[in-house]
Amino acid sequence: MNSNSTDNREIRKFGVIALLFFGTLSGLGFLTNKPIPTYLFGFLSTLGLGFILIPSLLRPVYTAWLKIAHFIGRIVTVLMLTFAYYLVITPSALIKRLFGGRPLPVKPDKNITSYWVARSEPVQPKERFIKRY
Repeated sequence: MNSNSTDNREIRKFGVIALLFFGTLSGLGFLTNKPIPTYLFGFLSTLGLGFILIPSLLRPVYTAWLKIAHFIGRIVTVLMLTFAYYLVITPSALIKRLFGGRPLPVKPDKNITSYWVARSEPVQPKERFIKRY
């Protein structure tokens, strides 16, 4: 779905999804006798029904909804990448360095004349590069 698309068909599709999703959550809130989720999700499912029935009138609401969702998505993406970096990648790199591993040879070796790595496998034929799969 294009985030800038505001045609009636896209708004109606969104309305069906909102009606089903928020209607289910409203029903669960009703079954568990929780008034706040029942009213909140009931309102949002009614808004989904409005998206289905009168999409042209609710186009500004739909546009605002998409902008808010895009903003929240950017925040969640930054947070997830930050957590992945600082909770997974950084500790694994520190553990690797603690046990003596270095990912790249940082210091030049003055005893060797070249950093060329000799191949042990034979050179591949030219036909393999033309027809790769």
